[in-house]
Amino acid sequence: MRMSREKHLRLSDEEFNTLQKRAAAACLSDSAYIRRLIMDKPPVIIDDRFYAAMEIIREFSDKIDEVAMKTDNSVDMIAVMTEARKWRAFQNAIEKGFLRPKRGDG
Repeated sequence: MRMSREKHLRLSDEEFNTLQKRAAAACLSDSAYIRRLIMDKPPVIIDDRFYAAMEIIREFSDKIDEVAMKTDNSVDMIAVMTEARKWRAFQNAIEKGFLRPKRGDG
């Protein structure tokens, strides 16, 4: 989309700080954040619940690895470690989708 129009805004200090915090939380510039709001495409804002959920998955994967190391059977160990690897890949995919916006999302 070609940006051919310009609009200047006056904001209070509180509004300005809120805009900057929310745009940064959405991994967008101030302008991109405002454009998404105008087009009814609310940006995804990551909060502490997201990081807590990611930590739960990380801990779960670590526990699976611990169980794998305690098994006497190498076939079981490989199977359990493969499952832990899948959980880590799942976590990475979620983080990539939320924390690294695609080009053109702004």
